[in-house]
Amino acid sequence: MKRVALAAIMLALAISVSVRPSAARPASQAGNELLNVLPDGNAVLLVDVQRVISSPLWSMLTSQEKFRSAFEHMQAELTTVGLSLSDVQTVAIAFSNNDTNNPAVAVSGRLNQGALLARLRADERLKLTSETYKGIEVFTTESVESKQPETGKQSRHNTGSFAFIDAGTVVGGTPASVRASIDVKNGSRPSIAQNAKLSEGLAASNGAAVRFALEMTSSLASKLPTGQMGDFSSIKMIFGGVDVTTGIDLNATLRNDTAEHAHTLASQLNGLLDMARGFLSASKDAKMSSLVAALKSVTITGNDIDVRITGNLPMEALAQLLR
Repeated sequence: MKRVALAAIMLALAISVSVRPSAARPASQAGNELLNVLPDGNAVLLVDVQRVISSPLWSMLTSQEKFRSAFEHMQAELTTVGLSLSDVQTVAIAFSNNDTNNPAVAVSGRLNQGALLARLRADERLKLTSETYKGIEVFTTESVESKQPETGKQSRHNTGSFAFIDAGTVVGGTPASVRASIDVKNGSRPSIAQNAKLSEGLAASNGAAVRFALEMTSSLASKLPTGQMGDFSSIKMIFGGVDVTTGIDLNATLRNDTAEHAHTLASQLNGLLDMARGFLSASKDAKMSSLVAALKSVTITGNDIDVRITGNLPMEALAQLLR
């Protein structure tokens, strides 16, 4: 089975489905509700899927051949299990302090649970099994190994789990992350919604199509660059949002340990930004003019312990870059 096919199906497994039709909830409300079923961690990402796919940005991207074929292929794979992007409302992803490679995913939307499971059981490329954990059925999909006819190579073996938390919410990921979400639902484990710092970070970008918040851990801090390019070890938290109303609008905040370090960081980042602007402006490649214009919209300012980065890549500039 092709990796892209399994990836699309695993996205399908993470989609919230509803046995009966219900009125759509506001995206911000649905996103906040999803946080109540995800285990606590050090990072969280919220995506308002409907806002993204109904935006001018999405329309522009799907009009580009290089993106359109990828989107069409993804939708075709989702269709095989009876799903569409229009079924998805909000996606929330929580990353664990100890394992950033295996996040827990929660998704809201509308579809028939029975129909989804029936399609998965009928798919000869997948093996679907289940077990009960604390009163909730946990399903596990496993790709059936077979040789690819075009290459003769053995297909890659992949597994993933999911569970319907309620009529409007499904969680997915590894078996461990799904069980952790069920523990949250049963009240035996704290949810990421109870993380005051991350909740505050998400609230700062309410209304954005994509919101994120990350609390720096010692392992992550050790990977931040230091040296001639600057010292970023003072960053304790990163949060912000990306909106897609007029292009790509970024609003990010880097929270530092002290105001002095924040001032130093802002100076370092502005120095790097000026260097990038100068380098691209000197380029003889006409296509770089759009990127130069976008960088001119970026501002980096320091305020007490926070360094704020804002910028906008207009639709016209993005289209020109893609061309």
